[in-house]
Amino acid sequence: MQKHVAVIGFGYVGKAVANFLANKYMVHIYDPFITGDIPELKNPKIKRETEKDAINSACEFAVISVPTPQGQDGSADLSYIEEVLSWLSAPLIMIKSTVPPGTVKKLKEKTGKRIVFSPEYIGEGNYFIPFWKGYPDPTDMRKHEFMIVGGDRKDTSPALEYFKLIYGAEVKFVQTDSTTAELCKYMENSFLATKVTFCNEFFEIANAFGVDYDELREMWLLDGRIGRSHTAVFKDKRGFSGKCLPKDVSGIVKASEKAGFSPEFLKSALKVNEEFVKKNPKQ
Repeated sequence: MQKHVAVIGFGYVGKAVANFLANKYMVHIYDPFITGDIPELKNPKIKRETEKDAINSACEFAVISVPTPQGQDGSADLSYIEEVLSWLSAPLIMIKSTVPPGTVKKLKEKTGKRIVFSPEYIGEGNYFIPFWKGYPDPTDMRKHEFMIVGGDRKDTSPALEYFKLIYGAEVKFVQTDSTTAELCKYMENSFLATKVTFCNEFFEIANAFGVDYDELREMWLLDGRIGRSHTAVFKDKRGFSGKCLPKDVSGIVKASEKAGFSPEFLKSALKVNEEFVKKNPKQ
């Protein structure tokens, strides 16, 4: 019997999740903010729903991939997730949106619903990605080599079954608690952001000594411990920007401060990055 699953939020991440799940299931998408022609709807396994009841009546598993934008105080705005959970009644729910550590635990206590968290690894840079080196492919989840799911084991195991049927045996599946999984995503994006900041700073240091950064970079990368990812410096696109890195570094800074620790290193990276971004040409 054909299983029916839902994807709530049909942005960059939601489209990747829907295309992935459509390999095995009938996928119902819901996103009132998406209008007009959607190329993905040419796939007969993806159906657009305009009513919330259609999602709740048809789907036994739902993936939330709505935005968690940066709020005015720098913390993650969870209002979209909270709104979805106010009406979504699927028996099992997975959150793919990046959320502060402890969010799923609080949401489970508040709603009484079965919720797990799985960090997404859909990139937004549009750069060439050598996925065969273990880098997560930026658009095709089938090429990912690992998947992390956090929550109660009675919930993470059945949630993984939906993905294992598509991934097969070669992908590494990690089950953990939801807070550790949530923090893992912030740790990843914070590391990439600080790596970009480090390289941009050495670009300036190289210029100060009359050294070609690109030549310097290639010699530096001869040491296999470094890793080439996020080490290029683009003269017309300095620092880190986009929808993920700035908001996520700011988000974990604010979450950490609320938890009683002030992450001065990450706060410095944000401050230094602001100066690099100012060097970019006006668009």
